[in-house]
Amino acid sequence: MNAPRTVVVSTRDHGDITVDEPEWCLGFHPTGYYRVDLSHAGPMVHLGTDTSRGEMVFSMACLEQRPFSEAASGRGVFVAVELDGDWYPSNPAQLDTIAAALVDGAVKLRTLARQLSVITAGGAG
Repeated sequence: MNAPRTVVVSTRDHGDITVDEPEWCLGFHPTGYYRVDLSHAGPMVHLGTDTSRGEMVFSMACLEQRPFSEAASGRGVFVAVELDGDWYPSNPAQLDTIAAALVDGAVKLRTLARQLSVITAGGAG
């Protein structure tokens, strides 16, 4: 078993603090912020695709924990999901809901793709 990892972070309101660091954390902890703003973040997952104008990312997600948070999401581990320019702390049920919405969106895009294929092939549309 590995010994727990710790990191020392300099905060604006509590000076240097030592915190446990999860194995999945990338270890990037900016200094000079308030203790409540300290977070652990894992590798970023990019959801994207190739488009007619090149590759684009339409969403991102990562494991995150804010051990001193006072927010409703609490101090436990969650997945932060970027949607429409904002970040949403999500639990497993919420992630399943987001995934279902993406699947529903994919069905709608595939329906449009079939309609476009008929139109561009000279069929009725």
